[in-house]
Amino acid sequence: MKRTTAIVLSLATVAAASSIASAAVIPPGTNGPGLAAVGPVSATDGFPVWYKDKAGLRLENCISVADPLCPARGAMPDATAPISFPDNYPDEGFYSLTNATLSTANAGKALLVVALEQAFRSGPVVPGDQITFARLRLKVTNAQDGVDYKFTTPAGVKTLQTGGKVPGLLFDTEDIGIGGPGDFTGALGGRVGPFLTWDTYPNDTALKPDASGKDTYIGDGATLHKITGSPYGAANNVFRIEGPGINATPTVDACPTVAGPIADCVETNLFTVQGKLATTSGVTAEQATYSRSSSGGGMIDVYAGSETGPQAIQVSDASGAPAEFSPTGLAGSDGHFFARVGYTGAQPPNRVQVSNTGDVPASTKLINVVDRITGKATYDTGSQLLTVNAVSSDTAAPRVLTVTGYGTLISGSFVSGSLDAPPVSVTVTSDVAGSSVIPVEIVGGARDPIPVVAQAGPDQAAIAGQVVTLDGSASTGAQTFSWTSPAGITLSDPNSPSPTFTPATVGTFVFTLTVTGPGGPSSATVTVTVTPAVAAVANAGPDQAGVKRGTKVTLDGRTSTGAATYAWTQVVAPGDAVATLTGANTAQPTFTFPLYKYPANNAALVFKLSVTSPDGSASTDTVSVAPSADVIAITRAQYTASKQEWRVDGTSSVAGGGQYITIHVGALNGRVLGTPVLVDATGAFTTRITSTGPTAGQTASAESQLGGTVAGAVIRVQ
Repeated sequence: MKRTTAIVLSLATVAAASSIASAAVIPPGTNGPGLAAVGPVSATDGFPVWYKDKAGLRLENCISVADPLCPARGAMPDATAPISFPDNYPDEGFYSLTNATLSTANAGKALLVVALEQAFRSGPVVPGDQITFARLRLKVTNAQDGVDYKFTTPAGVKTLQTGGKVPGLLFDTEDIGIGGPGDFTGALGGRVGPFLTWDTYPNDTALKPDASGKDTYIGDGATLHKITGSPYGAANNVFRIEGPGINATPTVDACPTVAGPIADCVETNLFTVQGKLATTSGVTAEQATYSRSSSGGGMIDVYAGSETGPQAIQVSDASGAPAEFSPTGLAGSDGHFFARVGYTGAQPPNRVQVSNTGDVPASTKLINVVDRITGKATYDTGSQLLTVNAVSSDTAAPRVLTVTGYGTLISGSFVSGSLDAPPVSVTVTSDVAGSSVIPVEIVGGARDPIPVVAQAGPDQAAIAGQVVTLDGSASTGAQTFSWTSPAGITLSDPNSPSPTFTPATVGTFVFTLTVTGPGGPSSATVTVTVTPAVAAVANAGPDQAGVKRGTKVTLDGRTSTGAATYAWTQVVAPGDAVATLTGANTAQPTFTFPLYKYPANNAALVFKLSVTSPDGSASTDTVSVAPSADVIAITRAQYTASKQEWRVDGTSSVAGGGQYITIHVGALNGRVLGTPVLVDATGAFTTRITSTGPTAGQTASAESQLGGTVAGAVIRVQ
């Protein structure tokens, strides 16, 4: 069989490739796409021991240095030395990796990647930074701009266009599942799953490399091979692109698996597949609590988790002192396991070891043994007192219990001072590290409703012939509204919060608002002073500069004279930065400064104010609102000499702004590194290309379309 080198991917491209919005997550169904479960976290590297798909197939992270069937992994400080976390550990690895490539018209290339990946949030190997995600990536070079391309893949169908910045480049990445520290469940909702395998799995001897003859791999990571496993059926076990001019030599049978002749089409049913079956189930030590009523021993309750089905889970004393109990097995088979263990001695062991002895080598986790806290918390709305009653499972010795943030329990009870509002829950801890979150129960009567208070709004100045709006909406507790007006003035709706009228004569007019509600009624007045109409002169206010994108901006036409009506419009929208005006027909409209679309730049937005007077005159004026430059930083500049590979990561203060960053080797007038890269929705940018390296002591710099610059970043050469 023809062999090809598996492609090593990078988390650094997660953000930069998001120039086209990711598709929605496919909801996992009983037999639909998606994964089924994630295994316990390894005590060795902090990643899940396995992921399982809905067909029951479990894969582990295959990152062995010496495993030829798992060739794809990230860079290591020393690729010749054994893997050791965290000092000599790859910055990326894969539970599952399926790739396919195609040749397209104009000497172009197309790439498909379907992967379940492990990496680190900031790039380098940092304990506590572990993340996993399900990836679908599509890339085509030398494509036609502005046309649709339909992609059919084992992970579904997508229709995409080029991004517009780099001519002919279509680059779409969908990464699902990056969660908070220690949360690896997000990948379960991605497009990966069921796992794609060679169509000869599990009966291919090439995937059973040891003498046992047991299934070990789902592909060898290098050989081009037909596959199976698409949740959309056998017809989707291909990589196909349909679109104008995609095939360099179009024929009626360019894509023979498609019903009917399609000339503008290329496809392949050959993929490289990498994945290793999980050989361990792992174990999670969930909780270990003790109870005792005398100094002569007691009980330890141990909870653990692992794979479903029979598991050899046991607990042993790990206190370092003479063992106070013998190793004991845990019962359970649905992934949850439990044992109550009797111990001897004056004190319980301070920690225990939970092991899955069925794994080779055995998976182990250490967990501290603490007391168990139980109790009740109440808040009385009448007295405004919080009361907490709690006890420890250790009754052989007096335990000190504390309500976090409040105080210490006395004889098992705590009563707070007066609190305006209760917490949703309280945490009670003991002096031997036991802890319990207790929900707060609310007792007592209901709170009185807000008393009614009429607010008729501030006094107003108006022009004869101008529509005037009264405003009682700031009234509190109001259930009904009633306005009374001076003789000769008729309100549009005197029983609404905001009636209107048009004064025909000049003068001073007093209006009274009466509202009803709890403790009411309540009344307030407002005075409207009407002056003769004068010629309209628009004043849109002074130009504004240094406005931060994404913040609220207020335009101000209040100094216009003779204005009976206001109408604001945007007349300049650089980079398609269209602002949505709120209150466009008022003197002071607002908008949120938009993020620029393609092509981004740092030009100002311009707005026009048009005012009219009741005397029939009209006037216009304009105002510009200019943004501030973004602040950019280079967080990593790295060159791997053995691969001639650059990797530069950074951030911009403007997230998702549509702006591109140009990276230079040396100063800002130095050599440009690759093509400009797009800032993603989180404000991150990255580039990873092959090129010649820096000279000794050379630094990196970058500049943004939105005006930000950074220089002097140290380049790490490895």
